[in-house]
Amino acid sequence: MQKYRVISFIVVHVLILIHVLWFKNAVLGSFDFQEFFDRFIGMGILNAGSIMVIFAFFSTLIFGRFFCGWLCHFGAVQELAWWVFSKFGIKPKTINSRLLTFLPLFILFNFYIIPNLSKALNPNSDWQLSLNLAYPEVWAFLPGAVIGILTFIVDGFLIVYFLGRKGFCRFVCPWGAFLKIPTSLSTFKVRKTGDCTNCNMCTSGCPIGIDVSYEINTFNKVINSNCTSCMICTSDCPEQALSYKFQNPIRDYDNINIFDFMFQKASYLHSSIKEKFISLRHKDFFIIPFALLFGLLLDGLFSMGHMLSFGFAAIIALLIFNHEISSKIRKSIAVFAIIFMCFNGFLKYSQSMAIYYFENQKFSQAIPHFKKIIDYYPMKIGKYHAYLGVCYLNIGDLNNSIKHYKTAKKIIPNDKNILQLEVLLGRRQN
Repeated sequence: MQKYRVISFIVVHVLILIHVLWFKNAVLGSFDFQEFFDRFIGMGILNAGSIMVIFAFFSTLIFGRFFCGWLCHFGAVQELAWWVFSKFGIKPKTINSRLLTFLPLFILFNFYIIPNLSKALNPNSDWQLSLNLAYPEVWAFLPGAVIGILTFIVDGFLIVYFLGRKGFCRFVCPWGAFLKIPTSLSTFKVRKTGDCTNCNMCTSGCPIGIDVSYEINTFNKVINSNCTSCMICTSDCPEQALSYKFQNPIRDYDNINIFDFMFQKASYLHSSIKEKFISLRHKDFFIIPFALLFGLLLDGLFSMGHMLSFGFAAIIALLIFNHEISSKIRKSIAVFAIIFMCFNGFLKYSQSMAIYYFENQKFSQAIPHFKKIIDYYPMKIGKYHAYLGVCYLNIGDLNNSIKHYKTAKKIIPNDKNILQLEVLLGRRQN
Protein backbone atom coordinates (compact mmCIF):
# COMPACT_ATOMS: atom_id res chain seq x y z
CA MET A 1 0.00 0.00 0.00
CA GLN A 2 2.80 2.40 0.88
CA LYS A 3 4.41 2.21 -2.54
CA TYR A 4 1.17 3.56 -3.98
CA ARG A 5 1.38 6.51 -1.59
CA VAL A 6 4.93 7.21 -2.78
CA ILE A 7 3.77 7.06 -6.41
CA SER A 8 0.89 9.39 -5.58
CA PHE A 9 3.22 11.94 -3.93
CA ILE A 10 5.60 11.83 -6.92
CA VAL A 11 2.81 12.27 -9.50
CA VAL A 12 1.33 15.24 -7.61
CA HIS A 13 4.66 17.00 -7.32
CA VAL A 14 5.48 16.44 -10.99
CA LEU A 15 2.13 18.08 -11.80
CA ILE A 16 2.93 21.00 -9.45
CA LEU A 17 6.32 21.41 -11.17
CA ILE A 18 4.66 21.43 -14.59
CA HIS A 19 2.18 23.99 -13.31
CA VAL A 20 4.96 26.27 -12.02
CA LEU A 21 7.13 25.99 -15.14
CA TRP A 22 4.36 26.09 -17.75
CA PHE A 23 2.37 28.93 -16.21
CA LYS A 24 5.21 30.86 -14.60
CA ASN A 25 4.12 34.11 -16.21
CA ALA A 26 0.39 33.57 -15.68
CA VAL A 27 -1.67 34.64 -12.69
CA LEU A 28 -2.90 31.22 -11.65
CA GLY A 29 -1.78 31.33 -8.04
CA SER A 30 0.06 28.87 -5.85
CA PHE A 31 -1.22 25.57 -4.49
CA ASP A 32 -2.06 27.14 -1.15
CA PHE A 33 -5.11 27.65 1.05
CA GLN A 34 -4.29 31.35 1.15
CA GLU A 35 -5.18 31.48 -2.54
CA PHE A 36 -8.67 30.28 -1.75
CA PHE A 37 -9.33 32.87 0.96
CA ASP A 38 -7.53 35.74 -0.75
CA ARG A 39 -8.45 35.18 -4.41
CA PHE A 40 -11.69 33.22 -4.40
CA ILE A 41 -13.43 34.64 -1.31
CA GLY A 42 -11.82 38.07 -1.35
CA MET A 43 -11.75 38.74 -5.11
CA GLY A 44 -14.01 36.12 -6.70
CA ILE A 45 -11.13 34.68 -8.80
CA LEU A 46 -11.06 30.92 -9.42
CA ASN A 47 -7.41 29.91 -9.83
CA ALA A 48 -5.23 26.83 -9.28
CA GLY A 49 -4.94 27.36 -5.52
CA SER A 50 -8.70 27.85 -5.16
CA ILE A 51 -9.46 24.72 -7.18
CA MET A 52 -7.08 22.71 -4.98
CA VAL A 53 -8.81 23.85 -1.78
CA ILE A 54 -12.28 23.16 -3.15
CA PHE A 55 -11.14 19.70 -4.29
CA ALA A 56 -9.50 18.99 -0.91
CA PHE A 57 -12.63 20.00 1.02
CA PHE A 58 -15.17 18.03 -0.99
CA SER A 59 -12.93 14.96 -1.39
CA THR A 60 -12.49 14.99 2.40
CA LEU A 61 -16.27 14.85 2.84
CA ILE A 62 -16.18 11.48 1.05
CA PHE A 63 -12.74 9.98 1.67
CA GLY A 64 -11.65 11.65 4.92
CA ARG A 65 -8.28 13.39 4.98
CA PHE A 66 -7.11 11.38 1.98
CA PHE A 67 -5.64 14.58 0.57
CA CYS A 68 -3.35 14.91 3.63
CA GLY A 69 -2.18 11.32 3.54
CA TRP A 70 -1.73 10.88 -0.21
CA LEU A 71 -1.40 14.24 -1.99
CA CYS A 72 -0.15 17.02 0.31
CA HIS A 73 3.35 18.37 -0.39
CA PHE A 74 4.05 18.89 3.32
CA GLY A 75 3.06 15.27 3.92
CA ALA A 76 5.50 14.19 1.21
CA VAL A 77 8.35 16.16 2.78
CA GLN A 78 7.68 14.57 6.17
CA GLU A 79 7.60 11.08 4.66
CA LEU A 80 10.91 11.79 2.91
CA ALA A 81 12.46 12.98 6.18
CA TRP A 82 11.16 9.89 8.01
CA TRP A 83 12.63 7.62 5.31
CA VAL A 84 16.02 9.38 5.55
CA PHE A 85 16.02 9.07 9.35
CA SER A 86 15.10 5.38 9.17
CA LYS A 87 18.01 4.79 6.77
CA PHE A 88 20.42 6.34 9.30
CA GLY A 89 18.82 4.65 12.30
CA ILE A 90 17.50 7.90 13.81
CA LYS A 91 14.34 7.30 15.85
CA PRO A 92 12.41 10.41 16.87
CA LYS A 93 9.90 10.01 19.71
CA THR A 94 6.50 11.59 19.37
CA ILE A 95 5.45 14.39 21.72
CA ASN A 96 1.89 14.71 22.94
CA SER A 97 0.49 18.16 23.65
CA ARG A 98 -2.74 20.09 23.11
CA LEU A 99 -0.63 22.32 20.88
CA LEU A 100 -1.65 19.95 18.09
CA THR A 101 -5.17 21.37 18.33
CA PHE A 102 -4.73 25.00 19.28
CA LEU A 103 -1.80 26.07 17.15
CA PRO A 104 -3.24 25.03 13.75
CA LEU A 105 -6.62 26.55 14.63
CA PHE A 106 -4.93 29.79 15.69
CA ILE A 107 -2.98 30.01 12.43
CA LEU A 108 -6.07 29.20 10.40
CA PHE A 109 -8.33 31.81 11.97
CA ASN A 110 -5.85 34.64 12.57
CA PHE A 111 -3.87 34.49 9.35
CA TYR A 112 -6.30 33.09 6.82
CA ILE A 113 -9.96 33.33 7.73
CA ILE A 114 -10.22 36.59 9.72
CA PRO A 115 -8.14 38.93 7.50
CA ASN A 116 -9.51 37.59 4.24
CA LEU A 117 -13.12 37.60 5.34
CA SER A 118 -12.49 41.17 6.49
CA LYS A 119 -11.28 42.03 3.01
CA ALA A 120 -14.24 40.26 1.45
CA LEU A 121 -16.75 42.11 3.61
CA ASN A 122 -14.97 45.45 3.30
CA PRO A 123 -12.72 45.74 0.22
CA ASN A 124 -11.38 49.10 1.47
CA SER A 125 -10.35 47.70 4.85
CA ASP A 126 -6.71 48.07 5.92
CA TRP A 127 -7.09 45.36 8.58
CA GLN A 128 -3.89 43.84 9.83
CA LEU A 129 -2.70 42.01 12.90
CA SER A 130 -1.42 44.53 15.42
CA LEU A 131 1.76 42.59 16.22
CA ASN A 132 2.70 42.09 12.58
CA LEU A 133 5.81 44.09 11.61
CA ALA A 134 6.11 42.50 8.17
CA TYR A 135 6.23 44.45 4.92
CA PRO A 136 6.20 43.29 1.28
CA GLU A 137 9.67 44.59 0.47
CA VAL A 138 11.20 42.01 2.83
CA TRP A 139 10.79 39.49 0.04
CA ALA A 140 13.39 41.38 -1.97
CA PHE A 141 15.94 40.44 0.69
CA LEU A 142 14.63 36.96 1.44
CA PRO A 143 14.08 35.32 -1.96
CA GLY A 144 11.49 32.60 -2.34
CA ALA A 145 14.23 29.98 -2.76
CA VAL A 146 15.63 30.81 0.69
CA ILE A 147 12.19 30.62 2.29
CA GLY A 148 11.51 27.36 0.44
CA ILE A 149 14.74 25.72 1.60
CA LEU A 150 14.23 26.85 5.20
CA THR A 151 10.63 25.61 5.17
CA PHE A 152 11.79 22.29 3.70
CA ILE A 153 14.37 21.85 6.48
CA VAL A 154 12.31 23.14 9.42
CA ASP A 155 8.82 21.84 8.58
CA GLY A 156 10.26 18.67 7.14
CA PHE A 157 13.36 17.34 8.82
CA LEU A 158 13.49 19.33 12.08
CA ILE A 159 9.77 18.94 12.82
CA VAL A 160 9.96 15.20 12.12
CA TYR A 161 13.09 14.80 14.25
CA PHE A 162 11.70 16.63 17.27
CA LEU A 163 7.96 16.03 16.95
CA GLY A 164 7.54 12.72 15.13
CA ARG A 165 6.71 11.33 11.70
CA LYS A 166 3.70 13.60 11.13
CA GLY A 167 4.72 16.36 13.54
CA PHE A 168 3.81 19.14 11.12
CA CYS A 169 0.33 17.68 10.51
CA ARG A 170 -0.24 17.32 14.27
CA PHE A 171 1.21 20.58 15.59
CA VAL A 172 1.39 23.23 12.87
CA CYS A 173 -0.78 22.69 9.80
CA PRO A 174 -3.82 25.03 9.57
CA TRP A 175 -5.04 23.17 6.49
CA GLY A 176 -5.45 20.04 8.61
CA ALA A 177 -7.47 22.07 11.13
CA PHE A 178 -9.62 23.30 8.24
CA LEU A 179 -10.22 19.72 7.04
CA LYS A 180 -11.13 18.37 10.49
CA ILE A 181 -14.75 19.45 9.91
CA PRO A 182 -15.44 17.54 6.68
CA THR A 183 -13.39 14.51 7.76
CA SER A 184 -15.68 14.03 10.77
CA LEU A 185 -18.53 13.55 8.28
CA SER A 186 -16.65 11.41 5.73
CA THR A 187 -18.25 8.22 4.42
CA PHE A 188 -14.98 6.33 3.88
CA LYS A 189 -13.13 5.40 7.08
CA VAL A 190 -10.77 2.74 8.40
CA ARG A 191 -13.20 0.12 9.75
CA LYS A 192 -13.06 -3.14 11.65
CA THR A 193 -13.96 -5.92 9.20
CA GLY A 194 -12.42 -8.96 10.92
CA ASP A 195 -11.43 -10.40 14.28
CA CYS A 196 -9.01 -8.20 16.22
CA THR A 197 -6.44 -9.88 18.50
CA ASN A 198 -5.44 -6.61 20.24
CA CYS A 199 -1.85 -6.90 19.08
CA ASN A 200 -1.69 -3.08 18.80
CA MET A 201 0.33 -3.21 15.58
CA CYS A 202 -2.06 -0.69 14.05
CA THR A 203 -1.54 1.72 16.95
CA SER A 204 2.25 1.34 16.88
CA GLY A 205 2.40 2.07 13.17
CA CYS A 206 0.07 5.09 13.11
CA PRO A 207 2.15 8.15 12.11
CA ILE A 208 -0.37 10.55 13.66
CA GLY A 209 -0.33 8.83 17.06
CA ILE A 210 -3.96 7.61 17.06
CA ASP A 211 -4.83 4.64 19.25
CA VAL A 212 -6.30 2.74 16.32
CA SER A 213 -6.79 -0.48 18.30
CA TYR A 214 -8.85 1.28 20.95
CA GLU A 215 -11.03 3.12 18.44
CA ILE A 216 -11.84 0.21 16.15
CA ASN A 217 -12.71 -2.00 19.12
CA THR A 218 -14.83 0.71 20.74
CA PHE A 219 -16.50 2.27 17.69
CA ASN A 220 -15.74 -0.34 14.96
CA LYS A 221 -13.90 2.39 13.06
CA VAL A 222 -11.34 5.17 13.45
CA ILE A 223 -13.24 8.31 14.49
CA ASN A 224 -10.28 10.57 15.25
CA SER A 225 -10.38 13.59 12.91
CA ASN A 226 -6.56 13.65 12.81
CA CYS A 227 -6.62 10.44 10.71
CA THR A 228 -5.08 11.13 7.27
CA SER A 229 -6.37 7.93 5.60
CA CYS A 230 -2.79 6.82 4.93
CA MET A 231 -3.91 3.19 5.51
CA ILE A 232 -0.67 2.18 7.18
CA CYS A 233 -2.74 0.53 9.90
CA THR A 234 -4.61 -1.63 7.36
CA SER A 235 -1.28 -2.80 5.90
CA ASP A 236 0.27 -3.47 9.33
CA CYS A 237 -2.62 -5.55 10.67
CA PRO A 238 -1.44 -9.23 10.71
CA GLU A 239 -5.05 -10.48 10.90
CA GLN A 240 -6.26 -8.29 8.00
CA ALA A 241 -9.00 -7.12 10.35
CA LEU A 242 -9.01 -3.51 9.08
CA SER A 243 -10.29 -2.10 5.81
CA TYR A 244 -10.84 1.32 4.31
CA LYS A 245 -14.55 1.10 3.53
CA PHE A 246 -17.66 3.09 2.69
CA GLN A 247 -20.72 3.13 4.94
CA ASN A 248 -24.01 4.94 4.70
CA PRO A 249 -23.50 8.18 6.71
CA ILE A 250 -27.07 8.06 8.05
CA ARG A 251 -26.31 4.83 9.91
CA ASP A 252 -22.65 5.56 10.56
CA TYR A 253 -22.90 7.40 13.87
CA ASP A 254 -24.96 4.99 15.95
CA ASN A 255 -23.76 4.26 19.48
CA ILE A 256 -20.99 6.89 19.49
CA ASN A 257 -20.39 8.99 22.55
CA ILE A 258 -20.60 12.61 21.40
CA PHE A 259 -17.69 13.61 23.68
CA ASP A 260 -15.43 10.99 22.09
CA PHE A 261 -16.63 11.86 18.63
CA MET A 262 -15.95 15.59 18.88
CA PHE A 263 -12.81 15.68 20.99
CA GLN A 264 -11.30 12.18 20.74
CA LYS A 265 -9.75 12.51 24.21
CA ALA A 266 -10.29 8.89 25.16
CA SER A 267 -7.81 7.76 22.54
CA TYR A 268 -4.97 9.77 24.08
CA LEU A 269 -5.80 8.66 27.59
CA HIS A 270 -5.62 4.98 26.74
CA SER A 271 -2.62 3.19 28.23
CA SER A 272 -1.29 1.67 25.01
CA ILE A 273 -0.96 5.05 23.29
CA LYS A 274 0.66 6.73 26.28
CA GLU A 275 3.76 4.60 25.81
CA LYS A 276 4.39 6.21 22.42
CA PHE A 277 4.42 9.76 23.73
CA ILE A 278 6.56 12.12 25.69
CA SER A 279 3.57 13.67 27.40
CA LEU A 280 3.72 17.43 27.89
CA ARG A 281 -0.03 17.95 28.19
CA HIS A 282 0.19 19.09 31.83
CA LYS A 283 2.41 21.99 30.69
CA ASP A 284 0.15 23.19 27.90
CA PHE A 285 -0.91 26.18 29.99
CA PHE A 286 2.60 27.53 29.32
CA ILE A 287 3.43 25.85 26.00
CA ILE A 288 0.42 27.03 23.98
CA PRO A 289 0.56 30.81 24.70
CA PHE A 290 4.36 30.75 24.37
CA ALA A 291 4.22 29.06 20.95
CA LEU A 292 1.47 31.40 19.72
CA LEU A 293 3.29 34.55 20.84
CA PHE A 294 6.70 33.43 19.59
CA GLY A 295 5.27 32.43 16.20
CA LEU A 296 3.54 35.80 15.83
CA LEU A 297 6.71 37.72 16.66
CA LEU A 298 8.90 35.55 14.44
CA ASP A 299 6.60 35.96 11.45
CA GLY A 300 6.22 39.66 12.11
CA LEU A 301 9.93 40.34 12.42
CA PHE A 302 11.25 38.29 9.52
CA SER A 303 8.16 37.80 7.31
CA MET A 304 9.19 34.22 6.64
CA GLY A 305 5.68 32.81 6.23
CA HIS A 306 3.20 31.39 8.72
CA MET A 307 4.17 27.73 8.24
CA LEU A 308 7.88 28.34 8.78
CA SER A 309 7.38 30.77 11.67
CA PHE A 310 5.03 28.56 13.64
CA GLY A 311 7.07 25.48 12.78
CA PHE A 312 10.02 27.11 14.54
CA ALA A 313 7.75 28.25 17.37
CA ALA A 314 6.33 24.74 17.94
CA ILE A 315 9.81 23.20 18.05
CA ILE A 316 11.20 25.81 20.43
CA ALA A 317 8.18 25.72 22.77
CA LEU A 318 8.13 21.93 23.04
CA LEU A 319 11.91 21.70 23.52
CA ILE A 320 11.95 24.26 26.33
CA PHE A 321 9.33 22.36 28.32
CA ASN A 322 10.60 18.83 27.54
CA HIS A 323 12.50 17.54 30.58
CA GLU A 324 13.93 14.60 28.63
CA ILE A 325 16.28 17.11 27.00
CA SER A 326 19.28 18.29 29.01
CA SER A 327 18.83 21.31 31.23
CA LYS A 328 21.67 23.25 29.52
CA ILE A 329 20.06 22.95 26.09
CA ARG A 330 16.63 23.94 27.39
CA LYS A 331 18.00 26.94 29.28
CA SER A 332 19.99 28.08 26.24
CA ILE A 333 16.91 27.90 24.02
CA ALA A 334 14.83 29.73 26.64
CA VAL A 335 17.43 32.54 26.93
CA PHE A 336 17.48 32.88 23.13
CA ALA A 337 13.67 33.07 23.05
CA ILE A 338 13.54 35.72 25.79
CA ILE A 339 16.22 37.86 24.09
CA PHE A 340 14.37 37.58 20.80
CA MET A 341 11.07 38.64 22.39
CA CYS A 342 12.70 41.61 24.14
CA PHE A 343 14.38 42.66 20.88
CA ASN A 344 11.05 42.46 19.09
CA GLY A 345 9.44 44.53 21.86
CA PHE A 346 12.20 47.15 21.54
CA LEU A 347 11.56 47.48 17.79
CA LYS A 348 7.81 47.60 18.30
CA TYR A 349 8.17 50.39 20.88
CA SER A 350 10.46 52.38 18.57
CA GLN A 351 8.01 51.90 15.74
CA SER A 352 5.00 53.10 17.75
CA MET A 353 6.85 56.16 19.12
CA ALA A 354 8.20 57.08 15.68
CA ILE A 355 4.75 56.95 14.09
CA TYR A 356 3.24 58.87 17.04
CA TYR A 357 5.71 61.76 16.70
CA PHE A 358 5.46 61.70 12.90
CA GLU A 359 1.66 61.94 12.90
CA ASN A 360 1.86 64.82 15.38
CA GLN A 361 4.41 66.55 13.12
CA LYS A 362 7.15 66.39 15.77
CA PHE A 363 9.71 65.42 13.15
CA SER A 364 12.88 66.08 15.14
CA GLN A 365 11.60 63.76 17.91
CA ALA A 366 10.53 61.08 15.41
CA ILE A 367 13.96 60.87 13.74
CA PRO A 368 15.85 59.06 16.61
CA HIS A 369 13.13 56.37 16.77
CA PHE A 370 13.10 55.84 13.01
CA LYS A 371 16.92 55.61 13.05
CA LYS A 372 16.74 52.90 15.73
CA ILE A 373 14.40 50.90 13.49
CA ILE A 374 16.58 51.12 10.37
CA ASP A 375 19.73 50.43 12.42
CA TYR A 376 18.44 47.37 14.26
CA TYR A 377 15.70 45.91 12.06
CA PRO A 378 17.02 42.68 10.48
CA MET A 379 15.78 43.70 7.00
CA LYS A 380 15.86 46.99 5.10
CA ILE A 381 12.32 48.37 5.14
CA GLY A 382 11.81 51.05 2.52
CA LYS A 383 8.83 52.51 4.34
CA TYR A 384 10.99 53.69 7.25
CA HIS A 385 13.57 55.30 4.99
CA ALA A 386 10.71 57.16 3.31
CA TYR A 387 9.50 58.37 6.72
CA LEU A 388 13.02 59.57 7.54
CA GLY A 389 13.22 61.35 4.20
CA VAL A 390 10.05 63.29 5.02
CA CYS A 391 11.26 64.08 8.56
CA TYR A 392 14.61 65.46 7.39
CA LEU A 393 12.88 67.43 4.64
CA ASN A 394 10.61 69.11 7.18
CA ILE A 395 13.48 70.16 9.46
CA GLY A 396 15.45 71.52 6.49
CA ASP A 397 18.15 68.80 6.27
CA LEU A 398 18.04 68.31 2.49
CA ASN A 399 21.14 66.08 2.23
CA ASN A 400 19.85 63.44 4.68
CA SER A 401 16.40 63.63 3.10
CA ILE A 402 17.87 62.84 -0.33
CA LYS A 403 20.01 60.06 1.16
CA HIS A 404 17.03 58.23 2.67
CA TYR A 405 14.88 58.93 -0.39
CA LYS A 406 17.44 57.14 -2.60
CA THR A 407 17.53 54.15 -0.21
CA ALA A 408 13.74 53.93 -0.15
CA LYS A 409 13.60 54.30 -3.94
CA LYS A 410 15.84 51.24 -4.37
CA ILE A 411 13.67 49.11 -2.06
CA ILE A 412 10.14 50.20 -3.03
CA PRO A 413 10.52 52.18 -6.29
CA ASN A 414 6.82 52.31 -7.20
CA ASP A 415 5.40 53.16 -3.79
CA LYS A 416 3.09 56.20 -3.90
CA ASN A 417 4.74 57.74 -0.82
CA ILE A 418 8.14 57.54 -2.51
CA LEU A 419 6.79 59.24 -5.62
CA GLN A 420 5.25 61.97 -3.45
CA LEU A 421 8.55 62.46 -1.59
CA GLU A 422 10.29 62.72 -4.96
CA VAL A 423 7.97 65.57 -5.98
CA LEU A 424 8.51 67.41 -2.67
CA LEU A 425 12.30 67.06 -2.94
CA GLY A 426 12.19 68.37 -6.50
CA ARG A 427 10.26 71.42 -5.40
CA ARG A 428 12.59 72.07 -2.47
CA GLN A 429 15.71 71.75 -4.66
CA ASN A 430 14.26 74.12 -7.22
